[in-house]
Amino acid sequence: MIGRLRSHGWDSLTAAPAHLDPPAHLWGIVLTGGDHDDIVVTYEAARAGRLRPRWARGPSPDASFKKTVDRALRLIAPERLVAVLTRNRAHRYDPELASLPGVQRIVQPVARGTAPEIFLPVLRIARQDPHAIVVVLPSEHRVDHDARFMKYVANAAGAASARPDLPFVIGAQPRSADRSCPWIEPGPPIEGLESFSVRSVKRVLPRPSPAEVDALFVGQGLLNTHVLVAHARTLIDLGKRYIPDVLETLEPLEEVAEAPEADLLCDAVYECMPNASLAHALTDGWRQFAVLPIPDAMWGERSRPGLEALAS
Repeated sequence: MIGRLRSHGWDSLTAAPAHLDPPAHLWGIVLTGGDHDDIVVTYEAARAGRLRPRWARGPSPDASFKKTVDRALRLIAPERLVAVLTRNRAHRYDPELASLPGVQRIVQPVARGTAPEIFLPVLRIARQDPHAIVVVLPSEHRVDHDARFMKYVANAAGAASARPDLPFVIGAQPRSADRSCPWIEPGPPIEGLESFSVRSVKRVLPRPSPAEVDALFVGQGLLNTHVLVAHARTLIDLGKRYIPDVLETLEPLEEVAEAPEADLLCDAVYECMPNASLAHALTDGWRQFAVLPIPDAMWGERSRPGLEALAS
């Protein structure tokens, strides 16, 4: 594995990123996801040569949520962190949120997939802060070395500040030819952003074939973590292009987010809401993203196969 990293030029990415100061308008969105088992891929295990993912029953979803919120708070002010809950499970997160009074919460009447789950808070954030850069963090993730992981997220936020038109996705370096996860094939570095170590996206493979996974693993393929970093307005423009029905359905909520009738209107809106996955909607749109590779094996996912919880 070390030979693979060196032969493909990963050595220059093994140091922690230099851009650690978050932009002034940085916001975070924590997605609560569902109940799943954990995949754990640890940095220490990879160094010890245990390269296959280690499956184990992980903490409860609310515990994983708390860890994700704590991780986000290393970089994002609590008043700019939004937790997206679903009504029938919102009470499960009350103890964690009670200890974090600054964190905002948005409650969906029902789950309708990741596209509404992301764009419901993004539209509200963009209304509050037209210059907002948002970080989308699924709580299904298991991460070793939280501080190091958030340094890479800060690096992506710095790149988004330099290129407001460009959305970014975090790509994890694989430690095995995992056929259950979505993969990213990175392209060349993006001109003007070389200091951020970001690359263009050549293609995203949500369900790659075994042959494709083997080729990506031998090459420079990355696992798609679905951790997104982008200007809120840039994400909204992508949504209007690739999932206009979701954005049009949410439009009535933009004007009444804080009004007394907001909850009733949200119920009515979600009765008409299509079930939509952002990952699937962006099948042809991922090339508009840049990818920031994480060279350390410190990322894992609670659901199997791979990131299907986020993609549904």
